[in-house]
Amino acid sequence: MESVGGKLHGFWYAFGTHDGYNLWEAPDNVSMAAVALAISGGGALVSFETTVLLTVDETMDALRNAERVQYRAPGA
Repeated sequence: MESVGGKLHGFWYAFGTHDGYNLWEAPDNVSMAAVALAISGGGALVSFETTVLLTVDETMDALRNAERVQYRAPGA
């Protein structure tokens, strides 16, 4: 993670669908994708899943932008 300018914030073992969870911070999505590809391509993991988290500011921007999206629900 550090090789792309990122940081590992924590690792936790868990019961359930996934055996472990990590919280990583990367400078951008492309850098994180590179790390994910390198780790998952190594063959040591059965599955690998990422979830992009948004900051509060990014969420507020998305909410403002949603007002401009023209969408009509099916059947409406």
